[in-house]
This record gives sequence, C-alpha cells and structure tokens, in this order.
Amino acid sequence: MPDDSLGDKLGRQVKNIKGGLRDVAHAFTDADPERRTDAMAGRVTGERSRTSRARERMSKDELYAEAKRLGIKGRSKMTKEELLRAVRRA
Repeated sequence: MPDDSLGDKLGRQVKNIKGGLRDVAHAFTDADPERRTDAMAGRVTGERSRTSRARERMSKDELYAEAKRLGIKGRSKMTKEELLRAVRRA
C-alpha cells in the first residue's frame, strides 16, 4: 500500500466533509416546505435583530465593537453619533 502524503489525506477529508455538508443542506431544504431567503435566515439567526432603538441605547464602546464587526473604516476617530449613523448605514 503506497504511503499517502498528508496533503492527499487532508484533501480527501475536506472533500468528504464538503460532500456531507451538501447532503445535510439538501436534506433540510427538501424537507422544508417554505424556502428561506438570506434575509429570512438572518432574522432567524438574530444577525439583524438589533433595532435602531436598541442601537441608540448602546454605549460608544458597544457601537465601536459593532462598527468593527461590520468593518467600518475610520471608526476610531468617530463620535458616538457618527458611529451610530455609520452602523445604521452598514
């Protein structure tokens, strides 16, 4: 039996994992009578759960962290109001 290189083994493992994930995804979508869009998925996972009122109650540090998560440039020099506006637009 020839020795497999580590790269070959990892490549096969990745391929098997991707195939398994694809099968699971198909099983969920085939069993789901109501197709879900990306926007619906965001609401289900809570990705877009913060409302503007909730953001208004956030501290500057919390807004900064949200801006960082969203990849907003220039956030370190922004005021709380500017951060709030930038996070709303993102």
